[in-house]
Amino acid sequence: MEQQKQDETGVKEECQLCRITYSIYSNFPPMPSAMALNAETGEWFPFDTLKSYSNGYDMAEALGYSWACDCRERAAKRFNEQFELRDSTGKRQARVRYRIRVGSRVLAKGITDAQGRTQRVSTGNAKQVFIDVAGS
Repeated sequence: MEQQKQDETGVKEECQLCRITYSIYSNFPPMPSAMALNAETGEWFPFDTLKSYSNGYDMAEALGYSWACDCRERAAKRFNEQFELRDSTGKRQARVRYRIRVGSRVLAKGITDAQGRTQRVSTGNAKQVFIDVAGS
């Protein structure tokens, strides 16, 4: 990974990911009806919002991949996921009791929401998680 650098003014230089992100999205023509997806949250937002950001890190954060940035302080718990439970036919499983664990350590437990989603869980590094569902 690239080392973080400072210029004479004390401003930190952006990493390659942030520079490339900015160079791509700052040059897009206006697209008022286009939507962009935040890869982490699954939320859609107006694509033209990206052009309002003054740096590549903010753009990468809006797009959900700022965790890969090497020029900013990373969050202590940068690995986080939310799961959507479905049955074998693909139907979302709303209001189902679940438990998310790493080994024997329980990270979260609760009941899925109306969309079959669990609460979001975070860890400091990549982990294999298991989801236990009531009745299975």
